[in-house]
Amino acid sequence: MKVKKWMTTNPFVLAADQPIKVAVQQQVENRIRHMPVVRNNALVGILTDRDLKRALPSVMAGATPEEYRAFMERTLVSEVMTPNPITCEPETDLRDAVRIFVEHKFGSIPVVENGRVVAILCQTDALRALLNLLEETA
Repeated sequence: MKVKKWMTTNPFVLAADQPIKVAVQQQVENRIRHMPVVRNNALVGILTDRDLKRALPSVMAGATPEEYRAFMERTLVSEVMTPNPITCEPETDLRDAVRIFVEHKFGSIPVVENGRVVAILCQTDALRALLNLLEETA
């Protein structure tokens, strides 16, 4: 079974030089937790909900609303992202991708082809594959 059967195509991709504000808006509006980051169409990182939670200033911890807004507008995705993510290809065996999830405790893996992001494989995608397999054997 190959990744291409289960991957989510056309993921929302961020540019490394976009402000964090764009990432947060996309995360909330589209209910997504992982966004590949590109520079000149090449994958350079991934921005996860954990990256954002770790980086965002907290108004509860004393940051003023003005400081929060300034951070959102001036901080670039490249400053907060996880650089050089592990990737797979559409032809990668799904077992190998699941091993990456288990060994590294990742929530997603960018799927690249010819150096470009073509999809993302999330744990939910892998669970859909497992559910399908279980239903076929039931």
